[in-house]
Amino acid sequence: MKEVSQAMRAPEQRSAIIVGVLLAGEEDTTNDDLDELTQLLATLRIQVGGRVVQKRQKITPKCFVGEGKVEEIKQLAAATEAGMIIFDRQLSGPQVRNLEEMTNCAVSDRTGIILEIFARHARTTQAKTQVEIARIEYMMPRLAGAWSHLERQRGGGVQRGMGEKQIEIDRRLARERMSRLKRQLEGIGKDRQNQRKARISELKVALVGYTNSGKTSIMSAMTKATVQAEDVLFATLDSSVRALDPSSRPKVLLSDTVGFIRNLPHGLVESFKSTLDEVLEADLLLHVVDVSHHNFRAQMRTTEDVLREIGAGDIPVLMVFNKLDRVSDPLLAKILRAAYKNSDFVSAHSEADMERLRRQVIRYFEENLVKATLDVPADDQNLLSVIYKSCLILNSDFSVQDRALFEVRIAPAVLAKLHAYVISVAEVPFQGLKHDAPA
Repeated sequence: MKEVSQAMRAPEQRSAIIVGVLLAGEEDTTNDDLDELTQLLATLRIQVGGRVVQKRQKITPKCFVGEGKVEEIKQLAAATEAGMIIFDRQLSGPQVRNLEEMTNCAVSDRTGIILEIFARHARTTQAKTQVEIARIEYMMPRLAGAWSHLERQRGGGVQRGMGEKQIEIDRRLARERMSRLKRQLEGIGKDRQNQRKARISELKVALVGYTNSGKTSIMSAMTKATVQAEDVLFATLDSSVRALDPSSRPKVLLSDTVGFIRNLPHGLVESFKSTLDEVLEADLLLHVVDVSHHNFRAQMRTTEDVLREIGAGDIPVLMVFNKLDRVSDPLLAKILRAAYKNSDFVSAHSEADMERLRRQVIRYFEENLVKATLDVPADDQNLLSVIYKSCLILNSDFSVQDRALFEVRIAPAVLAKLHAYVISVAEVPFQGLKHDAPA
C-alpha cells in the first residue's frame, strides 16, 4: 500500500482525480459531494485534475467501481499527470490495494483526507492525541491489505506465512499504541474536567456548526479576543473559551468547537468527545450556519445529526445565520426568519451585528433568571465564592451561627448545581444583568 500521507506532501503529487459513486435509490448529491471533496483537498493544497462519476446498482468488492471505470480513471490520471485518486466513499483495505495496483497511483478516500487535515491542524497535545487515535482506528482494518503480497508467496502449506505474522505484529503494536494514547487522553480529559468544574459558577455558550461556517470569526468578534480564523476547513480543532462580557454577573463564557462535516468519521467523533464536552455542558448553543452556501440546509441537518449523536440534541439552540453580506437574495432572510423564530442574521465582520448577537445571548439568560433563597455554611469559602461570582445578591444574612442566608437572582443552570442549598425559588421577571462599574 502506498504511503498516501507522504504522497500528499510530495511536490510531484499535488494533483488528484476525485471519484464519486451514486448507488441505486440514493438522492443524487454527487456534484455537491465532489465540490466539498475538492474543498477538502484544497485545504491540503492539492488540485483536482478531474472528476469521475459512476452510477451503480451496488459496489464491487474488488475495487468499489467496475474495472472498466477503473481503466478510465487510470487514463485520466495519466493524461492530467495526477498522482492520487481520491474516492468520496470509504474504501476497504483490499479495495485500496487493488486500486493502487490497477492505476499505479496512490489511493485514498474521504475519511483519509479528513484525517490528514485534522493531523495537520492539530496544535495541542489533546488534539494530536485524539487525531492519532482516530488514524490508528482507520488504519487497523487496512493492515491486512498492506501485507497481502507476502501471503501470496507462502504457497499452499498449513504453516502461517510471513505476511500473516507481520500483520499480527503490526496489529499488536497498533493496539498497544492506541492503549497508551487512550490512557494519555484520559489523563488530559480529567484535567479538562477539573477546569470545567472550576467554572461551575459561569453560564456556558458553545458555538457549533458545519466546518468553515464562521464560528471562530464570530468568537473573535463577540469576545473582542484575538482568535485565529482561517478560510479553510477544520481550522479549529481545539476548543477555546472566552468571557462574553467579563463584567456581567453571572459571567457568560463562550466556547469555540471543532466544526462538523457530512460523513464525519465515527472514530473522530469518538476521539473528540472529550473536546465536545464543552458542547454537552453548555447552557445554550449558537448554531452557526453559512447562509451563503447553496446547500446550507443540508449542512444544518448534518450539524443537528451530530449534536444528537453526541447527546446534545436537547440543549437550547439559537440559530445564527452568518455571512449575510455574501447573500444576494433579499427575501432569504425573511423566509428563514419566519421559519426559525429563535434566530439572528449576521455578518461576523459587522460590529453592529456582533454587538446585537452578544446582547441577544445575554438577554436569553436575563429572561431566565429566577429569585431564590440559599442557606449555606458560613465557613465554606469555595461555596461562598461561587455564589458571589454566579449570582446577583439581593440580600445576605450572616446572623445565624455558622450559616449564611442569601436572597439572589440566579440562572436555572447554576441553581441546579446549587440545589442542595436552596430553601425556596420564585420565578420573578428581571430587567437586566448587573454590570460592574468601570474601573
